Amino acid sequence: MGSIKKQGVQNAIINFIGVSIGFVSLLFIQPNLLKAEELGLTRILIAAASLIAAILPLGISSITTKFFPYFRNVEKKHFGFFGFILLFILVGTIISGILIYSFKNIILNLYTQQSFLFTRFFDLLLPFAIIISLNIALNAYCYSIFKTSIISLFEGIIVRILFVLIIVIYYFQWINLTQFIYLFIGIYLFQALSIIIYIHQVDTLSFKINTSQFKSIGTSKMVTFGLLLTLTNISSLSLKHLDSLMIGKYLTLDYVGIFAVSAYIALIIELPLSSLEKITHSKVSQAWANKDLDSIKKIYYLSVKYLMLAGGLLLVGILINIHDLLNLLPETYHKGATVTIIASVGAFLNIATGVNTSILFTSEKYIYGTFLLFFLFVLSIILNILLIPAYGIEGAAIATAISSVIYNTFKYFIIWKNFKLQPFNRSSLKILVVIFISFSVAYFLPGFKTSIASILFHSLVITSVYGILTYLLQIVPEFHNYIPFRKRK
Repeated sequence: MGSIKKQGVQNAIINFIGVSIGFVSLLFIQPNLLKAEELGLTRILIAAASLIAAILPLGISSITTKFFPYFRNVEKKHFGFFGFILLFILVGTIISGILIYSFKNIILNLYTQQSFLFTRFFDLLLPFAIIISLNIALNAYCYSIFKTSIISLFEGIIVRILFVLIIVIYYFQWINLTQFIYLFIGIYLFQALSIIIYIHQVDTLSFKINTSQFKSIGTSKMVTFGLLLTLTNISSLSLKHLDSLMIGKYLTLDYVGIFAVSAYIALIIELPLSSLEKITHSKVSQAWANKDLDSIKKIYYLSVKYLMLAGGLLLVGILINIHDLLNLLPETYHKGATVTIIASVGAFLNIATGVNTSILFTSEKYIYGTFLLFFLFVLSIILNILLIPAYGIEGAAIATAISSVIYNTFKYFIIWKNFKLQPFNRSSLKILVVIFISFSVAYFLPGFKTSIASILFHSLVITSVYGILTYLLQIVPEFHNYIPFRKRK
């Protein structure tokens, strides 16, 4: 766990800074410098391009995570695995391009009435998806060579800063909307090129594929795995982006923007999970390759304890402060409070189950996860179709939360049944008690005339109560030596 802790801490710090930038950007800069419709346009472009990018690389990121340990050899340049990645993306680009333009008119007809602005930039979706899929593949490669901090740096900080810069440039009308969108997509291209340069410096790249090595591992087995996991990636990303696409179909783009801001607040709860998964995914994959079930068990148990504890604190803070926080935004966004509350509960249930995704999808039972995600993909579509027309953006939040609960419940039982791994214990119950007491105390606290004062006061009380209870209940005694007064004692 040493390298996991080190890189996990690095990623957590970078992600914290990045989320802080993203928090300020999405909650204060974008709502005030962009129209809600323009903000919604950027969200729906990302959502659509990301879903295409789930198909385009044909599962190469999943192949990299699972099979790269069998190719790891710096002296032999990993047998040309990097070239294998680019070949998959090339083939996927051809297939995706044919599919997109075969159904172009059907897709445009779905969005012309409610989200016409989105249809204006339809032809940018394929290039954008190629760039995103390349970034996804490069990220998987960096994770596999245990170089995760650079990915966190670009995704968490650099991309967000550059986005803020082009928003400011657009706000002062130095560029028009079309140029703004081109620069927006260009940021992701800059990320991909920079990561390639970084990999070239820290690793040994080779575009020449060593076919004999691939045959010995089983090329057909790898390709089959990748294609199956493509279905998984489509379903997984659909759960993440489907709500924005469905809102854009049934409602106008300004509601996409409102939903994006409201749901982003809840995503802060999942920050510790994303930080830890960036390194544990490859570590768990390596442990499966080494048949080291004890290491997987330890990672699973500790991830649940630490993530549930961190997620609980963030959950209480958001639930107590949400109305004061939204009062700082333009009035258009005030209607998103219920969305944030629903999404926050769903996000906590996701983080409270630990790194179960990494454990399931790098194991030999990954096929169960694939079928599960496909089922949830279909269910999510049905729920959004039923709930968005009836309840608006709150319906989209409910659909996402229900899908998250079902997804994590099934993953838990699949892992428990097949590998006899069960991460919950007495500590889990203690954490739930801490969450309940902290929320109850904060709920009855008085407010202030200014929202900022209320947020600061409530956050200070919540953190203090939460920390004291965590210490008294001995939930993480392994960290007590880092407390100053304990160290002096």
